[in-house]
Amino acid sequence: MERRCMGCMELYEETLERCPHCGYVHGTPAKEAYHILPGSLLAGRYIVGQVLGFGGFGVTYIGYDQVLQQKVAIKEYLPSDFATRMPKQEDVTIYSGEKEEQFLAGREKFVEEARRLAKFQSQPGIVQIYDCFETNRTAYIIMEYLDGISLKEKLERDGAMTVEESMPVIMAVIGALKSVHAAGILHRDISPDNIYLLKNGRTKLLDFGAARFATTKHSRSLSVIIKPGFAPVEQYRSRGDQGPWTDVYALAATFYNMLTGQVPEDAMERAAQDTLKEPSKLGVKISPSLEAALMNALNVQIENRTKTINRFEQDLAASNVKRVAEKKRREDLGKWPVWVKVLIGVGIAAVTGLAVALVALPQRVLTPSAPTTEAGKSRVPNLVNLSFDDARKLAEEAGLAVLIGDKDYDDQVPENKVLRQEIKHGELAEAGTTVHLTISAGIRKTYVPNVIGMEAGAAKALLDEAGLIPVEEEQEYRAAPGTVAEQSMEPETECTTGTEIKILISKGIGGGDASKTVAMADLTGRDYEEAAQLLLQDYLYLVKEEARYDDSVPEGSIISQEIPAGAMVNQNSNIRVAVSLGKELIRVPDLQYKTEAEAMELLSAAGLQGSAVREASRDVAAGSVIRQEQEAGSQVEKGSAVAFVVSTGAPKETQSATTAARQTPARPPETAAQTPAATAAPVETTAAPTTTAAQTTTADNGNDDLLRLLEEHDQHNR
Repeated sequence: MERRCMGCMELYEETLERCPHCGYVHGTPAKEAYHILPGSLLAGRYIVGQVLGFGGFGVTYIGYDQVLQQKVAIKEYLPSDFATRMPKQEDVTIYSGEKEEQFLAGREKFVEEARRLAKFQSQPGIVQIYDCFETNRTAYIIMEYLDGISLKEKLERDGAMTVEESMPVIMAVIGALKSVHAAGILHRDISPDNIYLLKNGRTKLLDFGAARFATTKHSRSLSVIIKPGFAPVEQYRSRGDQGPWTDVYALAATFYNMLTGQVPEDAMERAAQDTLKEPSKLGVKISPSLEAALMNALNVQIENRTKTINRFEQDLAASNVKRVAEKKRREDLGKWPVWVKVLIGVGIAAVTGLAVALVALPQRVLTPSAPTTEAGKSRVPNLVNLSFDDARKLAEEAGLAVLIGDKDYDDQVPENKVLRQEIKHGELAEAGTTVHLTISAGIRKTYVPNVIGMEAGAAKALLDEAGLIPVEEEQEYRAAPGTVAEQSMEPETECTTGTEIKILISKGIGGGDASKTVAMADLTGRDYEEAAQLLLQDYLYLVKEEARYDDSVPEGSIISQEIPAGAMVNQNSNIRVAVSLGKELIRVPDLQYKTEAEAMELLSAAGLQGSAVREASRDVAAGSVIRQEQEAGSQVEKGSAVAFVVSTGAPKETQSATTAARQTPARPPETAAQTPAATAAPVETTAAPTTTAAQTTTADNGNDDLLRLLEEHDQHNR
């Protein structure tokens, strides 16, 4: 028999006392008396494990979702000033009086914040939220469990980072902030301990305003805990003018900390006397333009500071940013609220647990110079984020070859760029070795379903299933109350997953008399819209109960109706019907770079057949699909045959050349005069995420600007 470990949620033999995966001892009690007992169940599906982290506003546990069968992180709202939990109890005990009012108000904000952030599931820099509910007299957020370390931990362990190492992390956070700022949400607590670096190379921004959940008009008006060095002056004031510029300052302070290894001086001290040194004066290799962009974002006074996260992003990618000097003015330190000074002295820690949503160091956008080889070996360069042609060129300069072996969807690396490489960069390989690459297919595509006429709940479920985000609006309309009257994108439109689809929910039009009856018309064979208008004349509403394929009924026509023709029905009733989708057509799957067996499997699963022909290719690995006749995403009849071309490997002349390369001794390292200045070892990173084709172009241009910026930086340092 196996048991699930409450320390890591892995399974192991129950005869063992200690988990072989993480070392957790079965039966270990909760860390604190007010923590939930390990092994408890929430909402009938979430197993609660050991505590990952806790602070003044809540507790975070590792958990396991028994329905989806995956690890999760469980965040519990439990502000210690207003509530506690008695030992071995599940319900929390809320303090009476004003504290109860503050607890309830904070709980409402906690749930509201979770629901708002759940709308950003397509943003890779924000932790995924799966569920949110109230039980045990408090509230819980179920979110993705991610494995990694905080940026703070990395800096403490490894010290300061280079510009090249830091930029991908900063750009990932900027991507997250652009999304939330556009929705009117501020983070207010950006610092290295709220930025997490995942083992898979990605970055997550966590803890959106933990302290906001425990403040009301009757308590302190400051909306987040102050972190000296990272919080701007406006966060110290009781009625500070906070906005996007508040997050800009905190992110710039984090960037400064990454580059210098030093936390910037406290903003209030800088307001009195600013002695903050530029990174270059502390020995950091940084271009004048990039340094100006950083220091402008760190200006104390709002009027002199970079105002928006978009502008900060543009300045970081520019090559001619000028320093904005500011006139220093002494702040009246006597106006600080007393409780602020107390909070700073105590140094309250952030709430979110260590692994709740950890983030990763994205892969560098910087193209590294070709590495040298030694003793018949080649050092494998970083090929991630490059086009295949650029990757091949760089590999050949290192005495290596490349082949495409697979393609996979990714929401960060742009389409047709290298997503993964079989041999990690920096490793030594025999000269002439072939490095197999996986190419990015970009963000997964989907097709907008037709939800017109469906009840709101069913429509949202169908949009969710398609990977889309439904956004509701409600107004009077000539359609059944509670059903979808309009949708913002035409059915069958191709778009990226995570796209928002606005749906207009009808309130009905009023009128009619529910006590009166009318004869039901025969709707079978009629066009859905035509039938809806016909029923409205009798104050009846048409509801699309089902949509299915039918070869004999034209698309959009009614197959059957719930109430038979001739039956008497009350006015204002909903009439449910089944609507034809027409003849079933199948979307052709993307077969490119899949193995022949995988391609056949994909076609069979889709109800299609496959027909393979073969040809030589110097780019695609033997046995993998080079191209397909029917374009991926196109529609064909069920059972159709899809032809595709499978690689037999490189042409013979190419194979001979490769063999010769392997037999040729590696060239010796070049002299200092011949070799350009070395750059830091590239970190596998990902480019800024995009959600539409237009945005993809913008993101690529931004990466090009960043490349130029970093190249100028390297030249400057030489």
